[in-house]
Amino acid sequence: MQRNDQPSVTGLLGLGVRAGQVRGGAEAVKKSIHGGKSRLVILAGDASEGTKRSFRRLAGARGVPVLECHTRLELGACLDRAPMAVLSVSDRHLASGMLKKATPEGKD
Repeated sequence: MQRNDQPSVTGLLGLGVRAGQVRGGAEAVKKSIHGGKSRLVILAGDASEGTKRSFRRLAGARGVPVLECHTRLELGACLDRAPMAVLSVSDRHLASGMLKKATPEGKD
């Protein structure tokens, strides 16, 4: 799933960060997926193809949906950190809301 023009996704990310439900960085996301805590993986559109392939495979093996949106700079800014290629959302309601926001109108 890919959608780059959804500012509301970053708004929801901001809420998730403040609630402690978002982890950033490759190692933290891998840990979250392996631990069964990840409900959504967010990949930056400008992440390397190797990174995208690796996290899609890992998330797919665990049944975790993957959303590709925004840039590394924008995702890092949501966490008030350096650019991030990958984030993990652990709250299922927040993850569901992000997926709904990223789905184009008329598709469900």
